[in-house]
Amino acid sequence: MVLLDDADRLLMLQIHDPSATRGPNPITADFWLLVGGGVQPGETYEQAAYREVVEETGIRDVSIGRCVWTQEKLVSNPAGELELVVGRFFVGRVAAGTPVSFSGHEPLEASTIVGYRWFSHDEILAREADETFLPPGLGGLLGDVLNDAVPAPVSLTR
Repeated sequence: MVLLDDADRLLMLQIHDPSATRGPNPITADFWLLVGGGVQPGETYEQAAYREVVEETGIRDVSIGRCVWTQEKLVSNPAGELELVVGRFFVGRVAAGTPVSFSGHEPLEASTIVGYRWFSHDEILAREADETFLPPGLGGLLGDVLNDAVPAPVSLTR
């Protein structure tokens, strides 16, 4: 979810996950990640996006917009097995100053999400050389979203 507030700041979750250093797409154990997760049986992608926002942030007053990015990648699940994950990234909007709560986290989220931050586009561009933001190239991708330069969902690599 590309969860933006009224000031076009993007909500990112701060993750510490040592298992991220292993698997088919290893990265650092500490990184910034967009809000999101899996689709449950019977859910649409939009319904899943809304549910994940509520679960991961406690925010219920969110407007779900269009899909701007798609992604297919291999990941290692908690059991160490490889899975193909198909992702769809929707734009969501909330009011600036909306409080975030981690009270709805599932055990895996509670053990890996260590914080959050609302980032401006410029802050992401300035920090992504030294910190890991996912998906890769987020600064450029977010710029396209903010400038309405994504006419159809863009397929992300990796």
